[in-house]
Amino acid sequence: MSDVPTARVPAFHTLWTAPSRAQGATHEFAPWEIVTTVLSVRSWQRFHGPVGLHTDHDGARLLDRLGLLDLYADVAEDLSGIAADDIDPVVYYTGGKLVALAAERAPVAMLDLDLFLLRAVDTTRADFVFAHRERANGDIYPPLDRLPGAGRVTGTPPDWAANTSLAVFNDDRHRAAFTATAARFMRGNADPAGCDPVALPAFCEQRLVLLEADRLGLTCAPVIPAVWDPQRRDWSGDTTGVPFRHTWFRKSMLAIDPVWQARYVRQLVTEVSRHWPADLDRLAAIAPLAPAVAAVRDRAPDPVPGP
Repeated sequence: MSDVPTARVPAFHTLWTAPSRAQGATHEFAPWEIVTTVLSVRSWQRFHGPVGLHTDHDGARLLDRLGLLDLYADVAEDLSGIAADDIDPVVYYTGGKLVALAAERAPVAMLDLDLFLLRAVDTTRADFVFAHRERANGDIYPPLDRLPGAGRVTGTPPDWAANTSLAVFNDDRHRAAFTATAARFMRGNADPAGCDPVALPAFCEQRLVLLEADRLGLTCAPVIPAVWDPQRRDWSGDTTGVPFRHTWFRKSMLAIDPVWQARYVRQLVTEVSRHWPADLDRLAAIAPLAPAVAAVRDRAPDPVPGP
């Protein structure tokens, strides 16, 4: 893994608060989400280059209040103008990522705020590089003909999905074609029609991207060989030596187990302490994180678990 080529690729985060507002809530960060955001930006900067932000007015204010806005190389409040008639923020809660990607140019990496690197990844191994494969089965990935809006799709996607928590677009034709196709699929297509609520956004973000790559004759490759099975909620294949951590897999437990949440936050803060100790003051100024920062400064807990 130490021989992985290190390429400079700009990346971006997306913070779209419309899904929260559409459900009558104020968008807030859980304590671990604050720390993973810092780790995500800092680790990508360390290995690959600058990270920008696409957000809306409320998102920019939230990050500014948390003292995180200055982490980014540039900030675009370009998601404020997304019309709910075009992209329903409740159904397509990740739709802001695709609008943000449409405004970028390849090569570029799309990063989730809860994913951070432990070391460099080979961003040049294919035209499209993504975190890992997922089996396209179960309620999350129903057959295409069961999905509302299937008639808007030309062609048949592969029988697997690409997890795009980390997605590197090296070909600008792919980026442009994928975001245009996704926009057509999402526009006014917000009735799940009996499908799992996640089925529409999962197809739009993680299978259309492969269909467009195939159509253009481009190569696709995962960062890790392991495959996630959403139906069994388990991995198959090798998960050792994974070069990133993705908190998404732990969110349901973190939300209900305060003891584990406190321990995990300390583990994340420890990772910050090891590589970016100057950011501990940034975290200590955020009230929910102050105890974890104090504990880490006194003693180092266990390392962050994987993957």
